[in-house]
Amino acid sequence: MHQPNPQPAFARILQQRPENWGDDLIARAEAARRRALMLAGVAALIAVLEAVALAALAPLKTVVPYTILVDRQSGYAETIKGLAPGALTQDSAIAQAAIVQYVIARETFDASDLRANYEKTALWSDGPTRAAYRHLFQKGNPDSPLTRYPATTIVSTTVKSVTMPRTGSATVRFDTIRHDQGAAGGERRSWTAVIDYRFSGAPMRMEDRFVNPLGFQVTHYRRDAEDTAPSPVQFDSALGVPTR
Repeated sequence: MHQPNPQPAFARILQQRPENWGDDLIARAEAARRRALMLAGVAALIAVLEAVALAALAPLKTVVPYTILVDRQSGYAETIKGLAPGALTQDSAIAQAAIVQYVIARETFDASDLRANYEKTALWSDGPTRAAYRHLFQKGNPDSPLTRYPATTIVSTTVKSVTMPRTGSATVRFDTIRHDQGAAGGERRSWTAVIDYRFSGAPMRMEDRFVNPLGFQVTHYRRDAEDTAPSPVQFDSALGVPTR
């Protein structure tokens, strides 16, 4: 019985495989190229998104300079803030001005305006604070400025800073300089005062309203020395003012 020879069919298969292998290699290369392009596109997209995110965060990163002021007498250090338009509200500016005026009137001793400063301090203090201040000036009180200073002595007051941690409270740093008549030098003391205050709408006399139009009232006043002893100050003989 005659059997077909498989050799021609096998030869045809062998002749076709090289072409199939070539097509398969080309297909694999195309697939690899597409995967590479896809990965490159994803990487590029991520890079673009990162750049956009960094650009969006850039305005949030600012460099803020700080100036530190160190007191030469006491060594006290504080951060000084620069002034900017609108940084201080109208209410805060009014309160600071009233606080500075109060401290200067209360801590200054000068026979030429002693009564005016006394009346202003009493008017700008509430009941308990006013009573304590008036007690300070009572005759026979060893702590009274009238007892401690001769009538010719002048104690000037210079406010260095006002810090307002919250509404109704302030911390004031100031210097007082004592100058006795005829003396070539004087004494400087550094102080910190803690003040609580409010604006009262209570009725007052018209003449008092002229002095205190907004009803500023100090409800608590405490003064503490920053230094343990006064430091000497030399005065300009011609101008009568302390030299730096």
